[in-house]
This record gives sequence, structure tokens and C-alpha cells, in this order.
Amino acid sequence: MVGIKIKEIRERNKLTREYVAIQMEMSLSQYSKIETENVDLKLSKLDKIVKIIGAKKSDLFSGRA
Repeated sequence: MVGIKIKEIRERNKLTREYVAIQMEMSLSQYSKIETENVDLKLSKLDKIVKIIGAKKSDLFSGRA
């Protein structure tokens, strides 16, 4: 669910997966696994992602994206 919200917010803010992956200093493949929820996401990475995509952690757990 968190990965899906990250993707929705990223797309709403017109950011590419490539851009976020570069900002996260990870490969596109690694970042894609976060959005498809194929990896456990550490809190430190979550903090960095929400900052990059312009969101708050609470946005990821609310009914809206």
C-alpha cells in the first residue's frame, strides 16, 4: 500500500522514477521494487523518499494521495 501511494504522489508531482532513483542514490530497478512493494522499506529510506516527492509520511497512510 505504501509503495502504491509513493507512486501516486510521485506521478501527481510529475516526477519520474528515474529522477527519484537518482536522488535516492539507487538503481532504477531497486527503486521500482519500492513502488511495487517487492522490498522491505526502511524508515530512513521512507523519510528520504517523502522529502524527494514532496509529501508527508501521513500522506502515505491516509485515504488520499
